Amino acid sequence: MKSSSLFPLAVLLALGTLAPWAVEGSKNAVKAGACPPTKLIGCPGSEKSKCLSDWQCPGKKRCCVEDCGAKCVDPIAISSSVKEKPGKCPVVHGQCMMLNPPNHCERDGQCQDDFKCCKGMCGKACVSPTKV
Repeated sequence: MKSSSLFPLAVLLALGTLAPWAVEGSKNAVKAGACPPTKLIGCPGSEKSKCLSDWQCPGKKRCCVEDCGAKCVDPIAISSSVKEKPGKCPVVHGQCMMLNPPNHCERDGQCQDDFKCCKGMCGKACVSPTKV
């Protein structure tokens, strides 16, 4: 295989790797669902956190604080019949080059607190809305 034919493959791999950074760059973006409740009973050892944000977790997992730091866990569904929350989605500058980027939410009711499900550079995510 010629090196020139590897270039498009390398570009696609790079875009797939960098795509989460486009959302992570927004400090007020999280994945759908909520962190499960935890019983804070103290940590028996000195474990380090396994993640700092949702975007370091695979798939739909969220970075949630537990007894011994934060780790990636399966979120619990938010039972909300709210179809649309107040506020507007932030303006997105640029567009993801990834084919069919993953959506981390589909509607506002899947997002915690006052976050809205908004289109980002690479798919939808729960973000802090701009005030109307």
